[in-house]
Amino acid sequence: MREQVTLTGMVLTSSPMKEYDRRIELLTRERGRISAFAPGARRAANPLSAGTIPFHFGEYTLYQGRNSYTVKAVAVKKSFGDIAEDYSMTCYAAYFVELAQYFTRENIEASGELLLLYVTLLNMQKAVLKLPLIRIIYEMRMMQLQGQGIELFECLRCHRANTAAVYFSAGGLVCEECARSIPELRSYYPLVLSPDALYTLQYILSAPLEKLYSFTVTETILSELEHFMHSYLGRFLPHTFKTLDFIREETGGTNE
Repeated sequence: MREQVTLTGMVLTSSPMKEYDRRIELLTRERGRISAFAPGARRAANPLSAGTIPFHFGEYTLYQGRNSYTVKAVAVKKSFGDIAEDYSMTCYAAYFVELAQYFTRENIEASGELLLLYVTLLNMQKAVLKLPLIRIIYEMRMMQLQGQGIELFECLRCHRANTAAVYFSAGGLVCEECARSIPELRSYYPLVLSPDALYTLQYILSAPLEKLYSFTVTETILSELEHFMHSYLGRFLPHTFKTLDFIREETGGTNE
């Protein structure tokens, strides 16, 4: 007899199967990222239809077979389907999904990744913050969840908190005083962070989720943060994400 389980999750991807079925990929709180077969879900009147398209969040009752899951019922709690109606938001949401796919695995609990994705899409839907800033926030918190954060609150050398600091690729911040006194540090590629940019990054790492998307920045600071993230991810995340091509096309190739 097949085991029946109820999981809380969000549909990441959905693809057609046979004539009326769908194959979906779910990011679940309890069992990480899983694939499931949704029989008849492409029929308009089928009760599985609405809950088996991307960006739908809810409770999924599934039968667990030897090698796969089959969707029995869906209770949709929140729909982000309107994101797909906006091309820019779709590009960014697709990237956020791909990042979540990269870091999650089957049968490994993913409550943090699911909640971060949920809160991020919720704030995208509100359309208050600019999408590049939402991307920076999401990337920083996702890297922190994976244990790949860097030291942004004190100097790696003297351990003093600083309002002006130099970021090095070796794992975090070095204050200006230490950077001047240790010439060999110059062999690392330095990126100087302004006090406002540093404070913004510190806030992103320390703010509770309900306040994570409650601020904005100037265009100057946003540009500085984008440059920082490009350097940071280039060193700590050695992977090419296909969905970034859509963002580059959407922004005219300027978003790095």
